[in-house]
Amino acid sequence: MFKEKVTSILGTNCISIEQCNYDNYNYNFPTVHINDNWVLSSPDEVIHDKNIHKISFISQGAFGTGLHETTKDLLNIILTKIDLSNKSVLDIGTGSGILSVASAIIGASKVTALDIRDVKDEVLLNASLNGLYNIEVLVGNALNDEIKINDTYDWIYINIGGEETELFMNFIRERLKNDGKILVSGLVEWSFDKVKSIVESYGFELETKYQSNEWITAVFN
Repeated sequence: MFKEKVTSILGTNCISIEQCNYDNYNYNFPTVHINDNWVLSSPDEVIHDKNIHKISFISQGAFGTGLHETTKDLLNIILTKIDLSNKSVLDIGTGSGILSVASAIIGASKVTALDIRDVKDEVLLNASLNGLYNIEVLVGNALNDEIKINDTYDWIYINIGGEETELFMNFIRERLKNDGKILVSGLVEWSFDKVKSIVESYGFELETKYQSNEWITAVFN
């Protein structure tokens, strides 16, 4: 039964499968309406409206479930506001990997999901639930050379707060292509101007700003 269910969810044939029970899996993840055309929901949730696209998702506790304003705003931007067709993406502080998954769904050709915590299994599970196999997961501290990233990217996301954004700015500048853009989130309105000044001091300009309640997301080029 379990093998057949997994085969049905993934839409592929399983040759062999190991069944593990993880207490922190949340298969009853509530459907999150990202916008009029996209939802985030558990794999077995049936969406009857043919005009709505579903991102299948299982929460295992990592940051980034789509319920927080910043994650929901980022998903909306990625899915509807920017063109990621054949673009490369680096997702710093990937957490559950939901931003990486959305980027690959919408057409990014190469996605690197980076986190200091070991979230590899969770990210790859959520990727496979959506039939995605072009997401590379890197675990470790990229700022102290624990892991090496030599590629450059069209887009870099960072959604881990203002102080952390400042710490990563040298790294981001080195890893971003000349015409690349940064998607910065996890910022509160009362500290946004400070973070904006820091990012601009590295030669970037604010392109667009989005806000939900006190939370701000910004695109810099």
